[in-house]
Amino acid sequence: MAKNSEALAVNERVSHATYGLGTITKVNSAQTTIEFDQNGCRKFVTSLVQLERSTVAAPIPPAKKTRARKAALKAVK
Repeated sequence: MAKNSEALAVNERVSHATYGLGTITKVNSAQTTIEFDQNGCRKFVTSLVQLERSTVAAPIPPAKKTRARKAALKAVK
């Protein structure tokens, strides 16, 4: 496990024992912020967090719906 997160970089994929897979969004000497795939965004004390590097790719977010669809539905009514 990589106990010292200073060796980790932003946008790197990691695994946490409790929260699972995630992507580092911010890291400095005090805090590490990780956006987890299933558990949202969490902040950790950098010197205490225990992470493992992961080779699993980040999931692709679902496409956002556009207003064009709403306009088309209104026209049908």
